[in-house]
Amino acid sequence: MTPADQATEKLLTPFSVRRRERGGRSVVQVSSSVSAMDAMRARIRAQSKSVAAHIASDPEAKAFIDDWATPESISR
Repeated sequence: MTPADQATEKLLTPFSVRRRERGGRSVVQVSSSVSAMDAMRARIRAQSKSVAAHIASDPEAKAFIDDWATPESISR
């Protein structure tokens, strides 16, 4: 069967069937997007724990964070 025949045959399928075919793809896309976001969040959490452990164990890093994270007072 030629590609042109296949394209014509697809047009003859009822709307609801075509819609279900599209819906299946979008479910997979959403599912993979959710999985990717979960993986990214897990990676960020692991990196944050690593940074926190380093700051807790290194006095120089702790001093830097204490100085960097302390807001300056605003005088108006």
